[in-house]
Amino acid sequence: MSSSAVIAELAAHLVGLLEEAAASEQQHRIVVAVAGTPGSGKTHVSRLVSQAVNAQLGRDACAVVPMDGFHLTRAQLQLLPDPIEALRRRGAPWTFDAEAFVAAVRQLRHGAHTALPGFDHAAGDPVAGAVAVGPAQRIVLVEGLYAHVAELPWALVGTQLADELWWMQPADAAAAHDRLVLRHVASGLAADRQAAEARISGNDAPNAAYVMQSRLPATRVIMN
Repeated sequence: MSSSAVIAELAAHLVGLLEEAAASEQQHRIVVAVAGTPGSGKTHVSRLVSQAVNAQLGRDACAVVPMDGFHLTRAQLQLLPDPIEALRRRGAPWTFDAEAFVAAVRQLRHGAHTALPGFDHAAGDPVAGAVAVGPAQRIVLVEGLYAHVAELPWALVGTQLADELWWMQPADAAAAHDRLVLRHVASGLAADRQAAEARISGNDAPNAAYVMQSRLPATRVIMN
């Protein structure tokens, strides 16, 4: 995983951007889109950087907004032409509400107070208004698998709304794979390692291939 020195450097960089924004009387929030393949550490690193920024400033200035809240609900997946395949492939780009995600990032960039959906892993569905970003939080790390995708409507995030694009690159592919296996088992998505491996090959691997093939150039590549 990323070292404490890397986290500290990223946090210091964001604090510098915030100071520049204040000096220029910039009105919009600083938005950083954090993306990477499944198991690359997007969520973990985003949280560590946010905590480091807030500790350095002594206030709650940085927020993390996961893409998970923009999953289509199970009820919505049931309405798709092949609901069984939709549930099996949940996490694929077409099982997200991309338009709502882009609209939320636009609101984050320009709005004062923003209430966004989170994801209840126990229930397996998004929860409206579970993530709140207040006016004092001037930096937002938006993290998710498709945050750098070059196809519309996703591409609007990287080309119009985000100030920087951070790409998480696993330093050890085998370790990233093992993290993903453990996560699937711990979350209940898979009963055991064999089921987790099947889920990875049938869902995560094609999603990762899509992301790698269709991503925008990153501002930073973070080895993790």
